[in-house]
Amino acid sequence: MAGVVRNALSALCLGGGVGFAQGNAKLPWPSELPAGLLPKASLYVSEKSNVVLDFHGSVQDPDLVIFMAGNQYPVLPELIGAFREWVGTQSQHRRVATARIFYATTPPGRLIDAMESSQLALGNFWIDVRPDRLWPDVFMTGPRQQRRLQAARFVDGWSVYARNRGAVLLVRSGNPKNIRGLPDLARDDVRVAISSQASEPASFESYANTLRAQAGAQFVEALLKKANTTSPLAVHHRENPQLIYDGIADVAPMYYHFGVYLKSRMPEHFDYVGLPSEGNFRDTLAISLVRNAPRRAAAEAWIGFIRSDVAAAIYQKHGFDYATAEERLKTEDK
Repeated sequence: MAGVVRNALSALCLGGGVGFAQGNAKLPWPSELPAGLLPKASLYVSEKSNVVLDFHGSVQDPDLVIFMAGNQYPVLPELIGAFREWVGTQSQHRRVATARIFYATTPPGRLIDAMESSQLALGNFWIDVRPDRLWPDVFMTGPRQQRRLQAARFVDGWSVYARNRGAVLLVRSGNPKNIRGLPDLARDDVRVAISSQASEPASFESYANTLRAQAGAQFVEALLKKANTTSPLAVHHRENPQLIYDGIADVAPMYYHFGVYLKSRMPEHFDYVGLPSEGNFRDTLAISLVRNAPRRAAAEAWIGFIRSDVAAAIYQKHGFDYATAEERLKTEDK
């Protein structure tokens, strides 16, 4: 792709892609652990070289394994805490263990690749992804990926539970380039970061649909031809903020809930510019039970929780719109 800089700030080294850090510092991402570390846990982290952000918890003897479209990561810390409380109120689920939850928030296609290949690599470390090792109990992603899972005979059907609220423009705090809308992305002095069409086709298409609807059919192609347009290597929900933080990009189309999360958690670094609702493409999220889920009771409890009003309130709080109770119970298989 002409003029596209392949950013190498990915904390994930998946599918053969290797990341090399740029800039002067790593973003201060809040902890997203699904449980507390042991008091004397040995920490092995070197800034921007050995950092893993999108794999949460332990792969050893988990009580529940969740694979998902990674853009939901801001919701999960609160959601898991609420799940543990909710289980205790449900007579049919009270015996379900919830202490050791593992969840992965990468682009979902990478997780399906791992299920099909039986392995997922992070630099020099790999995880065996198969039913007798690490294997998901549930998969939370859009209908496009659910259909892929169904075609591979990993799932039988899925239920819609939420939709995002479209895209915004993520910018540096104070908006130094005075970006007010999509026309500003075409300016020569504005450096744009946008999902890679090759490595994140689902999010790229979502953003591209909005850009085409609001700025013209050829806007995306023109944007990609700009010499200073950047595409992340592997995972835009981590890399795009780092690009802006490092001064490599000025703006990035990102989902509304990312804008809310980054502005609220790191206001000294980020702000966002809203886009009109008309023509602002919204993605759907659906949940499926993996056909040979190793921890079926826990999976059924999690699906019941996701269909509850408790989960709905948390997703709403974090910038999503929840499906109706009737839609949450409806199974789709096409």
